[in-house]
Amino acid sequence: MENEDFIEKLKGTIHRFDLLKKGDRVLVALSGGPDSVALLYALLAIQPEFGLRLYVAHLNHKLRGAESDEDERFVKELAVRLKLKCFSKRIDVKREAKRKKVSLEEGAREIRYRYLQKLADQIKADKIAVGHQADDQAETFLMRLLRGAGGAGLSGIPAKRGKIIRPLIQIRRGEIEKFLKANKIPYRLDSSNYLTDYFRNKIRLTLLPKIKEDFNPKIVESLNRTADIISLQQEYIEKRCERILVDIGKKRRSKIILDLKEFTSYDICLQREVIRLCVRELKGDLNQLVRRIPRLRRGSFESVDRAINLIHSYGSCGQKKSGKKVKLVNKIWMEVSGKEFVFYKEEKKEYNYPLTLPGEVNLKDWGIKTKGEILKGKSVPKNLFHGNQNIAFLDWEKLKKPFCLRSRRRGDKFKPLGMKGTKSLADFLIDAKVPRHLRDEMAIFTSKGKIAWVVGYRISDEFKVTSKTRRVLKVQAETSES
Repeated sequence: MENEDFIEKLKGTIHRFDLLKKGDRVLVALSGGPDSVALLYALLAIQPEFGLRLYVAHLNHKLRGAESDEDERFVKELAVRLKLKCFSKRIDVKREAKRKKVSLEEGAREIRYRYLQKLADQIKADKIAVGHQADDQAETFLMRLLRGAGGAGLSGIPAKRGKIIRPLIQIRRGEIEKFLKANKIPYRLDSSNYLTDYFRNKIRLTLLPKIKEDFNPKIVESLNRTADIISLQQEYIEKRCERILVDIGKKRRSKIILDLKEFTSYDICLQREVIRLCVRELKGDLNQLVRRIPRLRRGSFESVDRAINLIHSYGSCGQKKSGKKVKLVNKIWMEVSGKEFVFYKEEKKEYNYPLTLPGEVNLKDWGIKTKGEILKGKSVPKNLFHGNQNIAFLDWEKLKKPFCLRSRRRGDKFKPLGMKGTKSLADFLIDAKVPRHLRDEMAIFTSKGKIAWVVGYRISDEFKVTSKTRRVLKVQAETSES
């Protein structure tokens, strides 16, 4: 194959970033354009050396009508010619983006990576190779800079993240075109790349040429170097903040809880990064999150600022306006609770499980184990006012089947122990200063529809043990947070 310098440069990138291992199964994302086609041929050139097993994947976005269909046909024919297994799929990206209320660019990106990841899992591919190159890196850097990104965004496109690898990330567009021409390799051109309707295209077609002409002819190299430097700095900061999370944080179920006083002792730069890492951890969607709060759309930077301001408004005592919360992104919230603050994902789930008492039940999907036993005579403790909030003692004769353990519901009422009248559960929780993030996940033990015990907080006065009680139900509810 002509142009050995190109192959050697690609191998240098592979070794520097540890992109490939011997015998890797590699799914190559092939659009039919020059970058992806050059990537495929380059991987074929090094296939014997690395012992690679190559597969081809193509996604027809159905955005350019017949032109999109021609791209798909080209990819399939190329795969046949090269004797490679090809996977292709058609998705109406415009419709999907509209349904999800995201931009066409963002929708296409999310759908593409989701398709590639799912396919890679199906065929047990070790890597997913995509064709981003150095000019893409420069364009991405400018896009994020103009949108006001921080260090994570300005780190640019990583050479490697999870299964995704980018062997061309240090190679210029001109070098790719030269490689294709020298080897007489055909490829497709996407007409939409020449439309200035898209932000990236405006940068590629208008801004970068202007900077090259009037300010710096090597601007692409300069921006790649800057992104590389920031990426190394950001990597150090993230590792530092991951250690901070271990030191001052704890994870319970789908929450991350941090010590308020310790958090505020760190530099503001590290505080912002810790918040970002908490969001990433909870959201769990690395394709969207990719080392920044989900694509840092308008308002995300301000969301982190609001979180920082809320935390600092409490000072170190954690007493001022406890319970205030701020929305960070999508369903991710942060709430200050006493001397701690909590990150959690708002996703209310309805639970309603029948209980057989006496007996034991393990509700794995709720993370609760219950155990009930009947006590009488000397087996009844003399002091029923114990310190364990996960155990309740109830008058067995007053309880009626069916027994249930469920989540709270709108309009719930009960008679808290020690009160003469009923009270709404919502008011009880507010008065008891139960943090918002705990209210929807708490368990309610009911007897024939009546609330007998708000687990962890208070039993109902209707079912309390008295001097006339002959048999006592000791019921225990252990949660994954206990």
